[in-house]
Amino acid sequence: MAARARKESALRVSDCVTALLRDQPFFGSLALRLPIRPDAARETLASDGREIRYSPDWVANTDADLIKTAIGRVVLACALKHHTRRGEREAGRWQQASQLVTHGLLRDAGFKLPPDAEAWDGISVEQAYDRLPEPQEGGGEGSDGPPRPSDGEGAAGPQPDNNDDAASSEEDDSEPQQQHQGKDGRDDDGAAGEGDSADGTDPQPRDDSSGDSDSGTPPSCDPSGTGEVMDAPLGSDDGAGAGQAAPDVSAEEQAWDEAMHQALNLAKAQGATPGAVEETIRDAHRSTLDWRSLLRRYMTDAAARDYSWSVPNRRFIDSGLYLPSIRSEGMGTLAVIIDTSGSVDSDALAAFWSEVREVAAEIEPERTVVLQVDAAVQDEEHYAPGELPDQIVVKGRWGTDFRPGFARLAEQGIRPAVCLYFTDMDCDRYPETEPPFPVVWADYGEGVGLWCQPPPWGEHIRIDG
Repeated sequence: MAARARKESALRVSDCVTALLRDQPFFGSLALRLPIRPDAARETLASDGREIRYSPDWVANTDADLIKTAIGRVVLACALKHHTRRGEREAGRWQQASQLVTHGLLRDAGFKLPPDAEAWDGISVEQAYDRLPEPQEGGGEGSDGPPRPSDGEGAAGPQPDNNDDAASSEEDDSEPQQQHQGKDGRDDDGAAGEGDSADGTDPQPRDDSSGDSDSGTPPSCDPSGTGEVMDAPLGSDDGAGAGQAAPDVSAEEQAWDEAMHQALNLAKAQGATPGAVEETIRDAHRSTLDWRSLLRRYMTDAAARDYSWSVPNRRFIDSGLYLPSIRSEGMGTLAVIIDTSGSVDSDALAAFWSEVREVAAEIEPERTVVLQVDAAVQDEEHYAPGELPDQIVVKGRWGTDFRPGFARLAEQGIRPAVCLYFTDMDCDRYPETEPPFPVVWADYGEGVGLWCQPPPWGEHIRIDG
């Protein structure tokens, strides 16, 4: 009887993830990258950024809409790095802060929240934590839950100074209490699967039939009933051992940044981008990433990715879940426009081009179109995979105009998967309308020119050093 109940709960979770893939593809694709397993020690549903755990009893007795909300909340909290940023803060109070700042984003994305769920809009998790009252003496982890907000702070919450969760990495310099080992042993979907081994041997299914929680797992805490975010786990056995510091969390956070941007691209392709969520997480922890990592992210994100039901996602099979895998079909056309005006920086161009060649060798776009443009198109070359030259011979050296390069692509009917524009941004002549494809401005300028302003559209990354 117990086995049947576990199977029915697994099917309900599977159905909820499938529904998210259809109706909320951003959240569904994030959930799809994590193994999912039962854990009777959880109150509801939880994630530590590495897997999703759920209480079979809670799943069996909870409305499907609220299960989907819990899944969406925990993956959103991980995308915002709530599982790596707690530091020494009290766990229950941090949990409530995380829920308060994500509820509004979930509400705006169309999720169903419990009637008494509060939301504080436009505020970081650290700010929410500081605004919550300190817990009562003796009310730490394992108590009846964190304190509720003080009187007078209702659903609208405190009024922040136009600060969102994306800026909180600069506000909080504390070290996380528990940190992640990285993404070793990934399968073809980009994350280590349940029971998957890094050496490629047959996966060994977990025995979760007892429903017992893992040894050392902290008590469950879900004050709002919308899912809990747990601290990122410590390093692997060959990483941080006894008496050793845990590894840095930068790899874990960068992995979630990449997963988040891939999920946004999938959602955009289906016309279902959650606007408020996109605005909040677009620049999350952006300043901590090197420009090469950002450029690599935008190029790899442009590779076509979609769901495949023909090959089930093997991470979930041992848990009784039948879910699709994510397949990558590579990239169509990559466009590179190089500003060859008189101010072009040869060293910056060499670094930019070297990175483009390296990532293009991995992605293998069907073709790469390279335009050299100053006030007009000075050169045009088309390259097959593996044919990009080692260096670019600059042609032009006159003024700057951003319009001719995009006009040339339009004239030839070229709609690239992504367009990289290398420039110092010292120009204000843009096309009248935004091109119908992603544009990444690789800015090597010092921001002191006559017209040096952020572009009106597209992604803007700075090439420094």
